[in-house]
Amino acid sequence: MSDSNAPAPEKAAEGVASDVYAAELQDASVAYNATFGTRKIALLGSAPSSINRAPYTDPSWEIWGCSPASIGSVKRLDQWFELHAMNDGSMTPDYIAWMASVGKPVQMIDAVPQVPLSARFPREAMLAEFGPYFFTSSLSWMFAMAILQKPAEIGLWGVDMSHTSEYGQQRPGCHYFITLAIQRGIKVFIPDESDLARPPAQYGFTAVNPMRVKLELRRIELMNNQAAAMSAYEQERNKYNFYTGALEDLNYVLNTWVD
Repeated sequence: MSDSNAPAPEKAAEGVASDVYAAELQDASVAYNATFGTRKIALLGSAPSSINRAPYTDPSWEIWGCSPASIGSVKRLDQWFELHAMNDGSMTPDYIAWMASVGKPVQMIDAVPQVPLSARFPREAMLAEFGPYFFTSSLSWMFAMAILQKPAEIGLWGVDMSHTSEYGQQRPGCHYFITLAIQRGIKVFIPDESDLARPPAQYGFTAVNPMRVKLELRRIELMNNQAAAMSAYEQERNKYNFYTGALEDLNYVLNTWVD
């Protein structure tokens, strides 16, 4: 069945990917469309909580990976995504060499000679379909591209984006595409241990949630105890500094004035 919304694989810049490779991508696109509605796409991050549980041994899943931090854990791969500039600090010579040798398509900001199977990521098609507001991470771009393939299921492994990490600000983008995929009839799998499986607090209504009320009171109690402990700590630290100075003075007198 033809899928007019699926982004056609793009040929890399001249001299980067061969015409043979471009033809293989086109053949792959036709094959994908022929199995419309049955594809399952696994999107991998690098969080250790679940990346090792990805369906590497299940051939019905395509494996899309990103992040050099996950290379050691990825046991099978169908497509790689590297959406950082070539001068980014993560683009080490070893990592570039790995992408050049992986033997799979590598979606990048632009195709580069250093990575022969690199292809320019179809950013414009993503923006035209989904707008500009929720592309907060590589996983967001990957999720958008997966949705356009109209698979039966999209799964996320190695993706936490906990509020307390630097990835916390990226969560809304993934939550948006999770919601959008479900609305479009695509099943979404997230491991139970992933922080991403937890929705954000519901504005307004969360204030009357009994557990939140209980925990907020406990937080106030802990903050008050912390403040009291800090005050006592400062007092004891001042005492410690006083006695340290007194001992230093006494040692000087002992060593200087006593025969």
